[in-house]
Amino acid sequence: MRYLLSLVLVAILSVSLVAQDLQEANRKKDLSGVKTKLAGRIIDFDSGNPIEAATVQIFSTNDTTKLVKGTATDKDGNFVIADFKPGKYEVRVSSIGYNTSKLKEVFVSLESPEVSLGDIKIKAGDEFVTSEITVEAEQNFMEMGVDKKVFNVEKDINSESGSVTDVLKNVPSVTIDSDGRISLRGSGNVKILINGKPSGLLSTDPIGVLESIPANTVDRIEIINNPSAKYDPEGMSGIINIVLKKGKTESKTGYTYNLSLNAGTGDKYNLSTGLSYRTGKWNLYGNYSYRSFNMDASGVSRSNNFLSDSMFALNTSSNMFNKMRSHFGTVGFDFDINKENYLGMSLSYSNRDRNRNELTNYKNFDKLLNPTFFYDMHVADEETEDGIDANLNYKLNFNKKFQDLTISSQFSTSNEKGDINSNRQYMNYNSIPVNNTPNIQKEYLDSKYRSFSVQGDYVHPLKIDEAHGFKLVSKFELGFRSQIRNTDDNYRLDTLNYSTNVFNTDASVSNDFSYNEQIHAVYGTFEDKIKRFGYQIGLRLEQTFTKSEQLVTSQNYDNSYFSFFPSVFVKQGLSDDFELQASFTRRINRPSLWSLNPFVIRTDPQNLRTGNPDLKPEYVNGVEVGAVKYFTAFTLTSSVFYRLTTDVITRYSVFDSNGVATNKPENLSQARNYGVELIGSGSLAKWWNVNASASYFRSELDGNIQSAEIDNSGYSWTAKLISNMSFKDLFDVQLSYFYQGLNVTTQGTFNPMQSLDFTVKKDFLQKRMSIGFRIRDLLNTMGFGFSQSTSTFTRDSYRRRDGRTFFLTFTYRIGTDDKKQKRKPQQQEENMDREGQEF
Repeated sequence: MRYLLSLVLVAILSVSLVAQDLQEANRKKDLSGVKTKLAGRIIDFDSGNPIEAATVQIFSTNDTTKLVKGTATDKDGNFVIADFKPGKYEVRVSSIGYNTSKLKEVFVSLESPEVSLGDIKIKAGDEFVTSEITVEAEQNFMEMGVDKKVFNVEKDINSESGSVTDVLKNVPSVTIDSDGRISLRGSGNVKILINGKPSGLLSTDPIGVLESIPANTVDRIEIINNPSAKYDPEGMSGIINIVLKKGKTESKTGYTYNLSLNAGTGDKYNLSTGLSYRTGKWNLYGNYSYRSFNMDASGVSRSNNFLSDSMFALNTSSNMFNKMRSHFGTVGFDFDINKENYLGMSLSYSNRDRNRNELTNYKNFDKLLNPTFFYDMHVADEETEDGIDANLNYKLNFNKKFQDLTISSQFSTSNEKGDINSNRQYMNYNSIPVNNTPNIQKEYLDSKYRSFSVQGDYVHPLKIDEAHGFKLVSKFELGFRSQIRNTDDNYRLDTLNYSTNVFNTDASVSNDFSYNEQIHAVYGTFEDKIKRFGYQIGLRLEQTFTKSEQLVTSQNYDNSYFSFFPSVFVKQGLSDDFELQASFTRRINRPSLWSLNPFVIRTDPQNLRTGNPDLKPEYVNGVEVGAVKYFTAFTLTSSVFYRLTTDVITRYSVFDSNGVATNKPENLSQARNYGVELIGSGSLAKWWNVNASASYFRSELDGNIQSAEIDNSGYSWTAKLISNMSFKDLFDVQLSYFYQGLNVTTQGTFNPMQSLDFTVKKDFLQKRMSIGFRIRDLLNTMGFGFSQSTSTFTRDSYRRRDGRTFFLTFTYRIGTDDKKQKRKPQQQEENMDREGQEF
């Protein structure tokens, strides 16, 4: 711990020294006694709300590639750039979720050294109506907000061909293994949202759904490591918010249309298309994608069971073929009723069909490694799932500036069905069947999910500084959220009776499990600012009611609990381009349906899985301290984090004397995770943008499970580098590299893994058409493995999906756009006539 803190202090101190050196150099500049200043405020065009942490930079009009100076807006959207030479400049404004905007030919003269630009309105998407600003789609690859990191998907050229999971691989702090499992800062307990809300489409098979969503339908991905009391507290390590495109046009009236086709080796195909139309107060949009994806996978494992000499060792090897087909579509509208009222609605539909064929060889040996019995297991699995998300949103803007009320509701439903045919054939040691009566079984799955939620958020300004451009100094927010969820999981197993040639139902392993949950919450936050010091405090109160029932055995499990979630955020600006931040939050991770269901899944006869209806939710208390430094063309963020988790939910494996392993979730006493993270994002040259991140952390687990003492700890680290190079009039190139070191689990470790992706793209017809070529896992190194070791057993396992894969992509976009009128502000034209020269 002291070593990690030392690293962070060194990083923060280094950034501080750099900031001090730059400030000292600026103070030594000879400005001939002229004190220049450029000020203004950046606000959202639609809402009028200030935009915090927007980047404002000034460039000389003689050389627009040469940055003169820059800064970031404060919480109220204000910025001040001072102490530079008088002259003619180009002002550039960029912010999270907005296009880079340019204000050209701004004059700062000897006669008027202090210039106020007033309110500069920028609009999300591609539309901009302020005549002085020309808008270009030049978002940064990675942008930093006050409480979040935002990944702009359009700057990742992998978005032309990949899925959401392919884009997530490039996001700092996020890890995806070869089986598609997502973790954040080494923890798999992460909350995934779509458009800021939990989605029923992710309820049963989240990875399958994310892989069915094309990356080019996503606008941005937000990473919130320490969410405030305003957010849903689920997700131990934070929130990943996937924001889908609405398809706004570039003009007040017009349309946009896009089409993307891509094909990959191994029969991988994807089609996606989107259309939006805006007229007056209406914005209508829709998109659809079809994905046909074939995938091979293989795996090996070896386990030693010290409880039995005759069932000492088990070796398995498997080969699997997956054939997946999916449809995903969204339709919606935004309606600006008037200046005070807004209404929005969207409907998303998902349909997936998966066919899996897997052959696994089981070889058992005694302690002397003499073979005992072998068998082959063939599984043919056919699963289908349909899901719907319906959202309705209303916003009321009051007459008082910054005062608004938002009401939203969501209904989600999904239904998953599966038919699994298995054939277990016993073999002799020469891999020859020993009889003509293999064990033939049929499994039937039917899972239904329903969810309804409603929430309201009210913002009330307490103090507005009207003398300095209507700055919002302090405010409070109040809100509520109620959610009702119901899940029903039904399972039946039939076994072939050779004497009657009829499949008989095995009632002893039938399953019908129902789970009902209600969560009712209220929250409040308060924000204030005193000069460069700002803070926010918040509290969220939640009451949870749960009831689960195993209908086959008539077992009922009720659990109701009250939770509170405080949050504290503070920041101190040390200069215009350097600030310190600190936060504390409390979060919860509730057991999932699969973790609670006591039914034993016997698909793999020597690796059983079951749930635990007595599981308690786990709580995490997180602290994070960081520093943000804005350089001229680069942003550096360093942070140290600490998480203490109680009642940790973990999977625990136990072997019996017959060599059968049972995997069951249990509550561990506590876990501690702490580490340091460094993120750098910016341009090394006009044509070269780099995003690099690295984290180094330690995990410590301890407690008792089934009378066994658990004490496991270790260090791990991850690193990512995404390099985007744009060669004008030629092509764009992206290299993405990822590495994760050894990671600690309850009974062992996850193996290190790494991958390298390469993408090249060529634009045509003024960037309306593009052709791309991509190589996923260029070095063919991506795989997933783990090791377990206890006093009763050891186990090593390794799996990998498709290796190196090649993709070819075609994209086409068309749309309408009003001609933008460009004029110079009157005061600037007067300055130009009066000065007649540059300084």
